[in-house]
Parts: sequence; C-alpha cells; structure tokens
Amino acid sequence: MSKFYLLIVFCISGLAHAESRKLPPIINNSSYANGAAYIDQASANQSMLEMLGRVESLQTEIQQLRGLIEQQSHEINILKQREQNIYADINIRLQQLESASGIPVSAAVVAKPETLNIPVKQSKVIAPSAVVAKPETLNIPIKQSKVTAPVTVKQAQVLPEKKVIPKSKSDEKAAFDKAFASVKNSHYQEAITELEQFLLDYPDGVYTDNAHFWLGSVYKVVNDIPAAKTNFQAVYTQYPKSEKAGMAMLKLADIYSEENNITKAQQLYVRIISQYADSTAANMAEKNLQSPGQ
Repeated sequence: MSKFYLLIVFCISGLAHAESRKLPPIINNSSYANGAAYIDQASANQSMLEMLGRVESLQTEIQQLRGLIEQQSHEINILKQREQNIYADINIRLQQLESASGIPVSAAVVAKPETLNIPVKQSKVIAPSAVVAKPETLNIPIKQSKVTAPVTVKQAQVLPEKKVIPKSKSDEKAAFDKAFASVKNSHYQEAITELEQFLLDYPDGVYTDNAHFWLGSVYKVVNDIPAAKTNFQAVYTQYPKSEKAGMAMLKLADIYSEENNITKAQQLYVRIISQYADSTAANMAEKNLQSPGQ
C-alpha cells in the first residue's frame, strides 16, 4: 500500500515539473535572410510591373501621335496638290489668253497719256495794258524813297510722324488671296491694282514673289510688255530660290522669243536648264531650245 502512494507522489511531481518548463519560442521566418530576400524580390517585381505598364501606355500614346502626324501630312500634301492644280489651271488660262487672237485688249488696258494723239493748245499770256508804258516815257518826276521792309522768317511747320502699324501674316495672306481671286476671275484691272498695292504694303512678305509672278502674267495678258518683263525679272533676281523663279524666267524668255530676240531667249533657256534642273520650267525650256520659234 505504501508503494502505491509513493508512485502517485512521483507522478504528481513529474507533472508539476513539466508545467513549470517554458515552451520554445515561435519562429518568425521574416527575421531570417531568406525571408527578407523574398520580400525584397516581391517589391522589385511590383515596381517592374508598374514600369512595364507605364512603358506600354507611352508606346500607345506614341502610336496615336504617329497616326495623327501621318494624317496631317496626308492632308497637307492634298492641300499642296490642290494649290498646284489651281496655279497650273490659271497658268494655262493665261497662256491661252496670251496666244489667242482677236482679244480686245484695249478694254482692259488704261491708255497712257503719251500714247494718245491729242493736240494740246498753248495759251498765250497777254500782259495787261497798265504796265505796257515804261516810266521813262512818261514826263512824271519820280522821287526815290528808301523803304525798309521788315524781314519775316516763317518757321516750317513740323508735322507729326505717322505711326506705321505692323501688319500680321494673316492680313498679308488675306490681301494676296483677294488679289489672286481677281486673277482667277479674269478681273485683270482689279488684279493689277490689288497686286500693286500688295507689293507696296508687303515689299518683303511671304507672298511677294508670287505677287510679282502673277502681276507679270496679268500685264502680259493686257499687253503691257515692259511691266510684264519687270515683274518676271524681279521674281528670279530677288527670289532665286522661289518656286516661281524658274517659271518666271521661262515667261520672260518666251517674251523675248515672241519679239524675235532669239539670243536673249536662248540664253535664258540655257540658264533655266542649268539652274532649275528637273523642274517643269526646265523641261519646257529644253523643248523651246530644241525647236525655237514654235
């Protein structure tokens, strides 16, 4: 019986010793090197994904911008082609008018005073009778008196300077379009007036070379050859890099050819071929040079 009690006491003391022993600590994997590396790798992957998303969005925007640029370039090319077609059509019309016979040019040309045979009567000045007789022929004693007349000096009136308001490019384009519309509608006298005024307002403008070219073309149509020569020559001498320079030189060469000045015409044709090669004017000049007088 005593052995049984001893066994029970021994078991109770063992349980008490087991309860007093501390449990092992819970291990946190994040405190180890491998856990920290895993977290760093996860954050790096997240940053990489964000960067890839941004790159994709930028690529999409670039593609959209390229599409817009291509569309605008196509529209600009269409507008340029349309403008060239209009210029070519007007050139053809003017050439047809120049070469056509029986056109009443006098209706569009204002006659110059020196070309009108109007007799001018010269008026005779008759001196008044009161001053015909000289003083020495009259028996009247004349007393000489000294007269001192006061000298007055008038100061010249200084006029205020007029302020020139600079005109914008939009105003220049509007003025040129108005003059060019008169050329297209065959209103030649209005076109001459408007183009001359345009050259006064914009002597160094963007459309000045074109204004000289069309002014020379209109003067050629109305048979004012000296004015046509002056304006055609102004295009390729003042604006040698203009798109109208070669054609203006060709127009002037054609005028010399019509005047039977073959030497000057051929000189200009050769110059066009060398200076404006691979252009429409150069091709036409080569044809005219091979078959002069046609």
